[in-house]
Amino acid sequence: MHFFTFIFIVAAFLLTLKSIKQYVGLRRFRGPRGAGWSRLWMLRVLTSGRMHKYFGEVNEEYGSTARIAPSTLLTKDVSLIRRMSAVRSPYTRSKVYEALRLHPERDNIVSYRDEAIHGQLRTKMSPGYSGKDNPNLEMEIEEQILNLIALIERSYTSDSERYNPVDLARIMTFFTLDVISGIAFGRPFGFLTDNSDPFGYLQNLRMMLPAIMFFSVYPELLGILRLPAVQYFFPKASDATGVGKVMGWAKESVAARFGPNKIEQKDMLGSFLAHGLTQEELESETLTQITAGSDSTSTALRLALMHIFTHQGPCSKLLEELTNGLKDGKISRPIIRDSEARELPYLQACIKESLRLYPPVTGMLSKNVPPEGDTIDGIFVPGGTSIAWNSWGMCHEKSLYGDDPYVFRPERWLLHDKASPDDEARLQAMNDTVWMVFGYGRFGCLGRPVAMMELNKTIAEFVLRFDCRAGGGLEKMWDEESFGFFLHRNMWMRIEKRDDKLVWGKDKFHAQVE
Repeated sequence: MHFFTFIFIVAAFLLTLKSIKQYVGLRRFRGPRGAGWSRLWMLRVLTSGRMHKYFGEVNEEYGSTARIAPSTLLTKDVSLIRRMSAVRSPYTRSKVYEALRLHPERDNIVSYRDEAIHGQLRTKMSPGYSGKDNPNLEMEIEEQILNLIALIERSYTSDSERYNPVDLARIMTFFTLDVISGIAFGRPFGFLTDNSDPFGYLQNLRMMLPAIMFFSVYPELLGILRLPAVQYFFPKASDATGVGKVMGWAKESVAARFGPNKIEQKDMLGSFLAHGLTQEELESETLTQITAGSDSTSTALRLALMHIFTHQGPCSKLLEELTNGLKDGKISRPIIRDSEARELPYLQACIKESLRLYPPVTGMLSKNVPPEGDTIDGIFVPGGTSIAWNSWGMCHEKSLYGDDPYVFRPERWLLHDKASPDDEARLQAMNDTVWMVFGYGRFGCLGRPVAMMELNKTIAEFVLRFDCRAGGGLEKMWDEESFGFFLHRNMWMRIEKRDDKLVWGKDKFHAQVE
């Protein structure tokens, strides 16, 4: 008994010494009360559903780099974030990334901490994401845009005699899930055509994200998940609903690319296979594509549309730009081309402003300081310290975006004729910062080309074809939670069809009907 008492005392003493060492090492960084000694503040924030707001407040109050746990800093310093993610940076992914392993048995490109494996996967997968190996990528996205338009016209248009409100959050999630499954597997899930969630995916996501946040705070507990008794409750490919059913879909789609009767297609899955991914790697990566790719893009889409349609001035200007583009023959029908959308300055301003106002990913994505330590803001930071990014704070920085960073104002992205070199430099800094919502350097998002194509084409077509208003009023336009990704509900919208002559362009419309 005395022996175990001695062991307990020694362990307690060593833990106390470790805590004191951690506290002293980062004592010059300010932060919330108690955060220097315990991870409880971080746990409360990450599981609160309001982590983006808390993170914004922390860096606003305690400085651009603040302390949020004994060995964790939070930063909105763009130069520091770039330095950590640069191609040859000595910073490495922290244990937080291990909580992002969605497949119960295998890592993915997001969860790997081994820099060599991560780099090899990026090299193999980038041609598939960029569209180089998929000549039909844009056509496949267009097909789902047309399915989205058909669903709205079929079930959710209102007029003077009827009111059919639609939850924009719901149908945009359906849309992005069908897009990513279509371009990844060569066959969409069918959420839009069925107007339902047969997988129970949305409900499962609301359960899964808070759990990921918990293990992000206490990654040392991830070992519990490998116990057979715990794995019994994990999603399985044989499940009838939720992430398990998505796993089953992925497994079935991947298996079809192997064997004597294998399917050969020039799509994203075909590209990954051609560049050397194994069957097991493909199953894990496609599952990650679906969850991370669809949720972030869905957030960007629904928030952009909500902000555009609830601000009359920007909506009118964007509609004018689009209709003028139709009249001048610069916009294709039935769907605008991605290359055409990129040439519309006000559309691009609206997209950037919405991404800035609501960066789709708010998770910590922390990196570890190299063993030799580093100097930040003139303060030495011990090796092994985790530094998390604050995308919300970064995108609402008053010194860069002005005194109204919480206002939707696309004009901030447009230079006037008499712009000075300082104005041009500031705009360049704004652009460099907002695109960091897709990550940076060796940790940049591979799916950015696909996401931007969805944003460019879908927003333009939505504004051209529909006149929308917030269905729930302006006081509370939606219910919102943030657990690394945003969860939105009750984003009600009233949608009316615009005149077909406006949608097609006058001359083209007459040619069509004749």
